[in-house]
Amino acid sequence: MEISDPLAPAFIPCLIILSLSLILAFVRPEQPQVRWCAAMLTAVLLIRYLVWRATDTLPPLQWDAMTIASWLFFGIEIMGSLAGLILLHVLSRTIDRGEEATNNPVEGHPGGPPLIDMLIPTYNEQAEILYRTIVGALSQDYPRFRVWVLDDGKREWLRAMCEELGAHYRIRGDNSHGKAGNMNATFWDLMKLPDPPDVIAVLDADFIATPQFLRRSAALLHDPKAALVQTPQHFFNPDPIQLNLGDPARIPDEQRFFFDVILASKDAHGTAFSCGTSSMVRADALAEIGGFPTESVTEDILLSIKLTGLGYHTVYLNEPVTAGLAPEGLQEYLTQRGRWCLGTMQIVRTPWGPLTPGPTPFKMRLHTLDTVLFWTMTPILRVICILVPLLYWWTGFVIVQADLAGLLENLGPYWLSCVIFLAWVSRGTNVPILADAMSLLVCRESLRASAIGLFGSRNQKFKVTAKGATRDRTVVQWSLAGLFLGLAGLTLGGILLRLITGPIGDTPPGVESMTLFWSLYNIVMLAVAALMCVEAPRFRKEERFVTDEAVEARIGDHRVTAHLDNLSLQGCRLSADDLPPLAVGEVVRISIADVGDVESEVRLVGEGYGQMAFRLTPPQRAALVRKIFSGAYRQSVSALRPSQFVAVLWRRAFG
Repeated sequence: MEISDPLAPAFIPCLIILSLSLILAFVRPEQPQVRWCAAMLTAVLLIRYLVWRATDTLPPLQWDAMTIASWLFFGIEIMGSLAGLILLHVLSRTIDRGEEATNNPVEGHPGGPPLIDMLIPTYNEQAEILYRTIVGALSQDYPRFRVWVLDDGKREWLRAMCEELGAHYRIRGDNSHGKAGNMNATFWDLMKLPDPPDVIAVLDADFIATPQFLRRSAALLHDPKAALVQTPQHFFNPDPIQLNLGDPARIPDEQRFFFDVILASKDAHGTAFSCGTSSMVRADALAEIGGFPTESVTEDILLSIKLTGLGYHTVYLNEPVTAGLAPEGLQEYLTQRGRWCLGTMQIVRTPWGPLTPGPTPFKMRLHTLDTVLFWTMTPILRVICILVPLLYWWTGFVIVQADLAGLLENLGPYWLSCVIFLAWVSRGTNVPILADAMSLLVCRESLRASAIGLFGSRNQKFKVTAKGATRDRTVVQWSLAGLFLGLAGLTLGGILLRLITGPIGDTPPGVESMTLFWSLYNIVMLAVAALMCVEAPRFRKEERFVTDEAVEARIGDHRVTAHLDNLSLQGCRLSADDLPPLAVGEVVRISIADVGDVESEVRLVGEGYGQMAFRLTPPQRAALVRKIFSGAYRQSVSALRPSQFVAVLWRRAFG
């Protein structure tokens, strides 16, 4: 394939962007003026690219298949670009409310600390999961709160657990409206109590609150117009993407970009929304809108939207005050994303949707539209961007009439500016290949849920994400991996076919060069998506946390100062330079800070270390939950260098 167009001048705009980006190396992403300028520059470059597409790459309108396909693809690009422009507007600002929370302690609020009722809606979760959640909820450093476990599964053992731990237990007559219906049934009863709550906090059944959750979050309710406070979701286990790529210690979890960057930016615009768990809402404001919304399975987003229609707003405290259980498997992950997509589409069909003339403020509508376009247009565009090069290689069908030089000169600066800007505001956690592969992974689920949500029955059931599973072997999700590998193979096969047979007809070499560049990117993206479908085993039901703590261990007649290398609710790894000989089955007593003198059994022995299994008393078990989930052992990855990501992919692909 011969490239006849001179490429050197086409690189000039990209070089200018690279030169300008050097400024960002010396500026923090919280700097408002530079952040706004970088976002607007990227938006201008996107518009410049669209103008070039409209004026230089589209065939004259006529009724033939290639022309219709070209214009349709451009129309989809326009819609995808609209989502990009809205996102750039969102990211042009950010806010950190940590200092505001510190400066407004709840003791100084009018009337003192509000009475908070914490709701934990449950359905089919395992006892181990609920035990951690209830213990964490009851361990709040807050003067006035009650904990209510709402059991839609009607389990007697859960009633007994609540009585033992000191939490209130409630069931209802039916399971209508899923999670929202469960919370509403209790909410209205609580409002009839002689001492009704001032605030309702929500904690999912697999989320564990640190002792500071209520105190730090409620501090932001000093503003009477702040009706809802949301905090980020962090996870104490690796999600399927982190685990399947083989390095959870380096790869950020899939939601870090949203919670660390996007939601803080939405808050700066006054358009932050509830994400369900780890949030709290004023009880009177909740009653004013009729309780938790039931018109959508994502009642959390709709809750914030309804509140904005009454003049309230949602604020975001970007602090890790809770930690939850991420979906353990790819199918559970896709089920969760499908539910989020379905709920967003259901909102479109309500009076509070972004396209209806309801009471929702314009900016909230605009930023909700961004979410709608993310779930609808992004997967469509992703699929088409894979099919367009395939059509050329195998049929000669040219949908984009452009050459490599034109692409470099017009798309290149925007793409480069977008990558640099997103990497800057996210501290490297937004990686183009990784983000595109994740988007491709959920395409099928997104398209199905979008169609059901927009055109199907309004009465869609809430699908609970299964949690607490273990897998003792590698599982390949061939329904997805096979599709991705097949598309990558077809793309590579088409390239090889043209190498053998030569260009089709009078196709300009520049068009073929552009398609080759596009195809190579697609192959890499498809390969990464396929790697995500190879599910690594999870052997442990309890996550182990890396520690750096000195402990005293009693081994037979010896007392030694040892080191905890890791810690879980089931056991620990104990090491010391002068560790006495250990035997499997031997009993060792370990003095652990905040827990006490814990009896443990040696399960595995190595040179200088022993793997221990705890024999905990009930008080020690509760104390260990409080210790581990106090926030001191947070494992979230909040920064990623490109070189680290490349190294992770290389090790995963080639061992």
